[in-house]
Amino acid sequence: MKCCDFETLVRLLDKQLDLDGKIEVLCHLDTCAICREAIYQISRERDVGLFVPPPSHAHGVLGR
Repeated sequence: MKCCDFETLVRLLDKQLDLDGKIEVLCHLDTCAICREAIYQISRERDVGLFVPPPSHAHGVLGR
């Protein structure tokens, strides 16, 4: 996957990728903090049902 490819991330969320495409994106997400944050933001903005806070927010790291 080309780093930080917005369209591919949206296609992943919309379940429009074939198995090879999903594997490629998921492997990329393991190593790219930018794309992980983008997936988080896209899913949060598009569908509250997909909202899953990233681990750093889930444990009150931000001082909440």
